[in-house]
Amino acid sequence: MTGCAALLVLALAAACSTNGVSPTEPVNVPSTPVVTIASGSSGVVVDVIDGDSLRVDVGNGVDEVRLLGINAPEAGECWSNEARDALERMVTGVVTLVGDGRDQFGRLLAQVYDGADNLNLRLVEEGAAIATSTEQTMALAFQSAEEAAYTSAAGLWSQSACGPAGPTEISIHDVVFDAPGDDEENPNGEYAVIGNDGEPVDLSGWVLRDESSTHRFRFPKGFVLGRGEVVLIRSGCGEEVPGELYWCADGAVWSNGGDMALLLDQYGNVVARLRI
Repeated sequence: MTGCAALLVLALAAACSTNGVSPTEPVNVPSTPVVTIASGSSGVVVDVIDGDSLRVDVGNGVDEVRLLGINAPEAGECWSNEARDALERMVTGVVTLVGDGRDQFGRLLAQVYDGADNLNLRLVEEGAAIATSTEQTMALAFQSAEEAAYTSAAGLWSQSACGPAGPTEISIHDVVFDAPGDDEENPNGEYAVIGNDGEPVDLSGWVLRDESSTHRFRFPKGFVLGRGEVVLIRSGCGEEVPGELYWCADGAVWSNGGDMALLLDQYGNVVARLRI
C-alpha cells in the first residue's frame, strides 16, 4: 500500500470513530465557489498561515483550512508567533483532512492529521491553542488536553509566557452568560464578575476575552480594583457606576452553548480562566 493510500485509510477510519467531525456541526456555505474536498482527502501543505489555519493543495486546487475545535492567539497577541511556529514544526508535508463543513469565510473546517497525529489536538496539548466549545466529537478530548496543559503551565498557560508574572489574587468569579429575555436585546443582562482577594491592582490595559477571535474588552487606564472588591463587566453600553464597567460590544458576547472567559494582564499573560 502506498503512503498516500495508507493515509487515506487512516483518515476514513478516523471519520467513523471519535476523531471525526460531528454531523451536527453547523455549516456556513460561502458565497463564492471553493475547491470541493471530500472528508478524508489528503493534500500537500502549501504554507502555514497562523497557529490554527493553513493552505493545502488537494490536487484540484489550493484551499484554506481552519483547524476545527481550537483557537490559537491572533496576530499581534501573545503567543501568536509561537503557535504558528508550532504548527509549522508539526507539518511534514502531506496531511489528511477530516471534515467537510465551512465557516463564514469559506474556509474548510477540519481535523488535520499528519500521519497518525491529530495536529489540532497536539496544538492544545502544547499550550499553543485553546479548545473551543464547538460541537464536534473530539471536543471533550480537546478540553481535557487543555486542562492538562493549563495545569502544567504549558505554552501560553505559563504565568510568565508574555512578560513578568503578575498578581494571582485576581480571579473571574462568575460569568452570567444568559441574559433575561433575548441576549441581543438585553446585552447588559449578561456580565462577567472579576474579583480581587489581594492587594489593590491597577488593571490598566488588562483584557477580558472569550474563546472567540473577536471579543476583547480592555480595562480603562487608571482602573484600580481594591482588596475584596469586585467589578461587573456588562456586555452592552451604559453610564459607568461604581463596581461596573461596560464592554459596549456589538451584541451579546458570551455564548449560551458553552464558552470560556480569560483574563489577561497588560503583557498578555493569562491571569485567570473560567470555562462556562
